[in-house]
Amino acid sequence: MAMKLLPNSTLALRKFNKYLRKNVKDQSASILRLWTTQCEFLFAQQLRRSQQIFAHYAKIWEERALRELLRRFRGQVQRHAKGFLLSSATLLTFDWERERIELESVQEHMDDFQFLERLQMETIYCKRCEKRKLIDSRVEGVNYCCCPKNVTEMLSAEPNVYTAWEPYIEQKRMITWRQEIKPGLFAYKVYVEYPDVTAEDFLHVQIDVEYRKKWDNTAVNLEVIDEDTAKGSNSHIIYWEALWPKLFANRDYVYNRRFFIDRSRRVIMIVNKSVQHPKCPTKPHTQRVHEYWSYMVIKPTTAFNKPGVSFVLTYFDNPGLSIPKYITTWVAKKQMPDFLHQLHQATLNYAKAKRQNESRIIEFWDKHKDPGFEYPPDTLLGYSTEDFHEAQKQEEESSLQQANRNHVEAKSTSNALGSASTKTTTESVPPNEKSNHSGNGTVEPNDSQPEESTTPVKKTSWWSYLYSYIYFV
Repeated sequence: MAMKLLPNSTLALRKFNKYLRKNVKDQSASILRLWTTQCEFLFAQQLRRSQQIFAHYAKIWEERALRELLRRFRGQVQRHAKGFLLSSATLLTFDWERERIELESVQEHMDDFQFLERLQMETIYCKRCEKRKLIDSRVEGVNYCCCPKNVTEMLSAEPNVYTAWEPYIEQKRMITWRQEIKPGLFAYKVYVEYPDVTAEDFLHVQIDVEYRKKWDNTAVNLEVIDEDTAKGSNSHIIYWEALWPKLFANRDYVYNRRFFIDRSRRVIMIVNKSVQHPKCPTKPHTQRVHEYWSYMVIKPTTAFNKPGVSFVLTYFDNPGLSIPKYITTWVAKKQMPDFLHQLHQATLNYAKAKRQNESRIIEFWDKHKDPGFEYPPDTLLGYSTEDFHEAQKQEEESSLQQANRNHVEAKSTSNALGSASTKTTTESVPPNEKSNHSGNGTVEPNDSQPEESTTPVKKTSWWSYLYSYIYFV
């Protein structure tokens, strides 16, 4: 049966092949012309429809219709002009309720001095002899460890929140740690002591931007652009343009600053965090620093208005530039004493200007002299409202007594200078007792002594501007 079908199928294939050669291959030109005609017809039909649609909309959007539409739109704008203005003003306002730095979010930094004590024991004190380890250079008056280095002990040390901070630089009354946050970018923790500066004066030097422009020659532009109107907020938006060398663009910052005063713990905290503000868009000639935060905790030795203060500053910023480690180390060791000297001298000059009743300093002091507590005192364990009022009363009385003593001493000094007959008595008094001598034994600064120059020290090397510690505030 298969043998019979095979010749028939072969014959059918031959006939079909012959038909294709006769009707397709030989007439391919005719078929191509038919396809071309069909495509031209379809294209012409689509073009005709497009032309009709265009003509239809042209009639709708003719000149008269367009004028009528603009007239109606102008009427709508005039009727709702007030709404448009309010909406525009909303776009240019800063949402303080959302952006305000709340105490709960920074509460842990109030205990930075307790953290510092544990940090020192874990990182810069020898566990064998309990003496100081050498960080980068010896400081006079410090008893350093002489134990041999134990490699096994170093390798077996468990990493924790304290050992993550690496001791970095040590100077007189200053120790610095650092911790790598991102590759090549470090957060820094600085501990500094000023024995002859009050906490109140130091706080005002930190928050007085107009005064900082006088002593900080790296501040190209520094101004307060917004202020929180909530009572007791102590919050401001600061714009700061920092000077960089000519090979680089200046860095500018827009940050939210708020300070807290906790009289029960006797600490002051200044918090800065970078933020976006509609009044400060980015500028073409500067590099905006979008990652910046700092926490400065200030602690007086005895009282807020008595000499003796120390502070712990923890901060991080990303200037958008990776600087080699050996350059940052060299600049840090070279420029840190210079900046600390400027900050210290600026605080002393501020206190002197306040004693001389300089009008702008007095106005600023009256505005910020008593920010008070950030939160109700009865929320603290073991601290009641009566304790709060008693502490506030004692603080006011001590300030009043100090002012009265200064007035009496100044008057007695002028009377002593007017009586020339008491020369022998005056010569018998030692030089350290001829200065202002208060009733409680506190030696006040003598205005007759020469003060250091208030002119800011000029940077001698352009590499100094790469030093990250200029971002103290």
